[in-house]
Amino acid sequence: MDLRAWQALPICILSSAVMANEALDKRVEQLEQEVQVLRQQNQDNAWDRISFNGFYSVGINQSNNNLGYAGSSDEYDFNNLTLVGLQGDFALADSTSVTVQLVARGEDDFSPEVEWAYLKHTFDNYITVRGGKLRLPMYMYSDYLEVGYAQPWARPPEEVYSFVPFNSFVGVDGSYDFEFDNSTLTLQGFWGQSEEGGTNYDDILGANLTWVVDDFTVRAVYGQTKITVSSSNQPDAQVISEKNKSDFLGAGFSYDNGSLLVVSEVTRATVEGQYSDVDSGYLTLGYRFGKAMPYGTVAGMKTQDDDERDGQFVCLADCASGAPTLAPTSMFYNGKRSSYSLGLRYDLLSNLAVKFDATYVNGFGDTNGLLASKVAGALAGQETPDDTMVYSIVFDGVF
Repeated sequence: MDLRAWQALPICILSSAVMANEALDKRVEQLEQEVQVLRQQNQDNAWDRISFNGFYSVGINQSNNNLGYAGSSDEYDFNNLTLVGLQGDFALADSTSVTVQLVARGEDDFSPEVEWAYLKHTFDNYITVRGGKLRLPMYMYSDYLEVGYAQPWARPPEEVYSFVPFNSFVGVDGSYDFEFDNSTLTLQGFWGQSEEGGTNYDDILGANLTWVVDDFTVRAVYGQTKITVSSSNQPDAQVISEKNKSDFLGAGFSYDNGSLLVVSEVTRATVEGQYSDVDSGYLTLGYRFGKAMPYGTVAGMKTQDDDERDGQFVCLADCASGAPTLAPTSMFYNGKRSSYSLGLRYDLLSNLAVKFDATYVNGFGDTNGLLASKVAGALAGQETPDDTMVYSIVFDGVF
């Protein structure tokens, strides 16, 4: 090799190195682009697996006195019927998903609360299992308790829907649909526990059957739990022993052909000991005239074990002394009342309805109707009204 060749060798080596670096940079840039595409695809797939929906109610109610029925008073109140909810569903796979629902109520200063938070999986045999925080499926409208737009009323009948003091539980449920030629029979079982206001509800166990035939729906439910009341929860702690058993039986039907609506439920809730055993029921009739549906509801409740409280007393004060302050147990736990509602639902939009409702309540007999205001009045030796009228206007929507 002559001298000129030796002199050109470093230039060749340098040129080769530069070309190699350029190829490497180009390859790195190509890989970065591929990674970016994969990231974008993953993000797109993630967003495709997420869905959100929500609901809201904005309402006002007022009654002609302070009897306190359905949380009303003689002053108008926006908080009692106002709430907003947001639900998110994330599909982990074709048969598996996660659902979370947050609800903020006006009566709770719009502090958000998790109502639903569960993992759901449907097996190849079409059995669906959910685990987490779930809605207690006691009533026909249990899944829509917070979604006023899905209900015909301004509020569900108090005589039936207010006697189970908790609406959600933590546990599991499973359901299966039996498909027939012209109908579907759904079997659902549930198991779990709950806590509400210092009261524990353990060993919640139950099942319901829902049979849908054309425009008819027929439903039956049974549930039980064991109740333990905090000692600070008086006077309930005096009439409920630790883990007293409670049973719930319910049946209902609805008919809705798009014009005529008929809905009815009857329930029986019992608790061991001197706590109230309550029978209740309601019947709603409605008819749609285009966007308007006037409706009427008759509801009632009555305790069935008043004789167990005859001659029984609970302690109100100075319980450890020789001269405690006592009150008849019947004052707290005997109850009877009826309600009559007339209302109008008008669909303003495909996802927004306004409802006007007037509910008259009477028929307390010689009881306090299981209303706290009447009990307080009786303890104070004051007369309380024998009836009340509650007026409500509420806008219910979904999005």
